[in-house]
Amino acid sequence: MFAAAKVQGINNDGHQRSKRLKTGLKRASGGAIFTAFLGLSLALTSTAVHPEAIIADHRAVQAFERIPAFWLEKAKTMTIHYAHTSHGDQVWQGVSNLESQYPKYRFARRVDATEGLPPAEVPPALRMYDGNPPETYIEPNDYWEGESGKDRTRDVADTGHYHASMWAWCGQVSGASEAYIQGYLDTLYAFETEYPAMRFIYMTGHLDGGGSTGNLHLKNQQIRHYCSANNKVLFDFADIERYDPEGTDFLDLGADDECDYWIGGTKYNWADQWCAAHPGSDFCLSCACSHSRALNCNMKARAFWWMMARLAGWNGQAPSVPLPLILFD
Repeated sequence: MFAAAKVQGINNDGHQRSKRLKTGLKRASGGAIFTAFLGLSLALTSTAVHPEAIIADHRAVQAFERIPAFWLEKAKTMTIHYAHTSHGDQVWQGVSNLESQYPKYRFARRVDATEGLPPAEVPPALRMYDGNPPETYIEPNDYWEGESGKDRTRDVADTGHYHASMWAWCGQVSGASEAYIQGYLDTLYAFETEYPAMRFIYMTGHLDGGGSTGNLHLKNQQIRHYCSANNKVLFDFADIERYDPEGTDFLDLGADDECDYWIGGTKYNWADQWCAAHPGSDFCLSCACSHSRALNCNMKARAFWWMMARLAGWNGQAPSVPLPLILFD
């Protein structure tokens, strides 16, 4: 990816073209106008070509310890715009907790109804703006659903301050239709065409106990298949919370967002059980974790850092150990 200053320099002209085009089209209305806008936008800008999808799921949690020090430092030069409701708190809650344990994972967050990153720090910290003006509790129609929400997201992107933008579902995916999810996918793709120097991060909806046959899972699969086929960036919220840190899968035991599951009519909690069996594990260190257990937030923090290192340019592979150089006379 790019250093923050480079993003602003590269993206400024494209942002201005997009803003001028958007301002002119706001004077008109109707679906035909939006279609025309997309066509013109595609003519003026091109979507960046990315060689592979970046999927931050439970495997990213397991790969977290393999992030090379060089790419961790690069990730700390990144900036991200994040919009969400209460379930989305889990990401920043876990990331903040990780920093409190290990200061090398420096993280700065500014949450406000006005756009703006927290001040740059020395040494560097990964910086997040949390909100989508003029609010900080961001539902679909505040970010991607409807022209007003889309324009609010464009206004943030137009600043040129961000390498990436991410929005988190609440419970909407559980009752969503295939067409509704396709609308979400199409809108994020449209953002990518308008802002090719930014990455727009897709996300799955949190678990609801419906298992592999439930509507939630089917619609999450729609999102996953799209992201894999089109080389998108996906923060797989649901996949992370269906597995414990050792990879045991609880989806078809009715796993939900609180890490509860069921056997024979009796409810258990896999996060509580795992932490009882692994006292002292870093995964279990206490933190606020909206609607869930600290273990869940701590796992999401690790997946988030893995994703940001990938966005910074890491290829996902552990560094090879160079052979010693032997010089001969």
